[in-house]
Amino acid sequence: MAVDREARLRRAVEALQRLGIDADSSSLEQLEGALGSDRETAIAVAERCGALLSVESASLLARIEREARQDKLLRREARRSLYRLKQKGIEPAPRAVAEAPRPRPALGAPEAEGFLSISDATGDRLVWILKTRSGGGLLHLSAVVNEPAGLKEAVLAEVNRKGIRGLREELRSRHGVRMVDVDWRYGDWLVAEGYERARQRGVAAESVTRYPQLRLQLFGTPAREFTTLLRPVTADAAAQLASSGTILEEPEMQHWILTEEAIGPHLARYREIRNSPIVLDRASQLARLEEILASALSELFAGPGAASWRRRLDEAALFLDATGRSEAAERAAAVVAEIGLRNTGRGIPFCEALARRTFGLFFAQEAERERDEKASSVLVTPDDIRAEQARARGRNR
Repeated sequence: MAVDREARLRRAVEALQRLGIDADSSSLEQLEGALGSDRETAIAVAERCGALLSVESASLLARIEREARQDKLLRREARRSLYRLKQKGIEPAPRAVAEAPRPRPALGAPEAEGFLSISDATGDRLVWILKTRSGGGLLHLSAVVNEPAGLKEAVLAEVNRKGIRGLREELRSRHGVRMVDVDWRYGDWLVAEGYERARQRGVAAESVTRYPQLRLQLFGTPAREFTTLLRPVTADAAAQLASSGTILEEPEMQHWILTEEAIGPHLARYREIRNSPIVLDRASQLARLEEILASALSELFAGPGAASWRRRLDEAALFLDATGRSEAAERAAAVVAEIGLRNTGRGIPFCEALARRTFGLFFAQEAERERDEKASSVLVTPDDIRAEQARARGRNR
């Protein structure tokens, strides 16, 4: 039993340290704020309070002992720490006095709530987490998380239910952004994981750098990986996969494309072909373009790219289902499962339709840019040579 206790204390202490609560400098306010999330963290708090030689610390321990009626380990730890303080002559304040100054968070605070929007064309989506405040009202964490860049913005505010309803309605009516319910644990993990990605890239806005401190006001333990949004794949998954390209016709997904940053190396190969002094006939050009497309599908939907697109499509499935489009949701879920199996986008109708849409758009932009440059240039380009050869063949006929 002693070994089990030490192991649990060690895990909880490490969790507190990751949240910035240090053993040598932790305040009673920090410890009290970490109480309402996790029983192991509460055990670590109870153990630490035994080292804070104050009446307030003893009063908090007395409160923990009273309220932890269903958790024998937590009550036992609180009693140990109380005994340590009593050995030094420190007793809790009388109960009426101890509880008078201000409202304090209850152990096992009310369940948080989560809301999520579908990704936009650039991969941004809005994540909300709401948690009831001990003194009334709500704490509202609003975050923008990008795929694949990570957390882009995080703001914490005190709100009420009416304000949240008004904000949801304004987002929907004025900006076309619809928020649907999601398990708050997924939203919490998504924002935390996005923060790590942004931090590792070394590109973070000021609000992003403050995210760990903002989150600490909501939860006392680190976010845990949460990947159970996935819908079960139906028996008709093959048919759903075959028609998955139609997902891109949904209003919220009509503007989805691969980013220019993602396809940059593949666009460079395309430009090399266009600028090559070697003149290729149309069939050879098309064959080269298909090679570039196949290479992009293999690379962009593999490894980290696969994980990123599976997240986007998993959330899309949730969103589509929540907004009454179950068949489209099933198609998105089928794509999620297939990318996970193949680790490539080749042969997946959705991925191929998305890639062709993207390259078609950028090819058109490239052609327009080249036409503008040609209009003001006297140089002869490979395209000019190809065009002149085509005209010559027509004249010879």
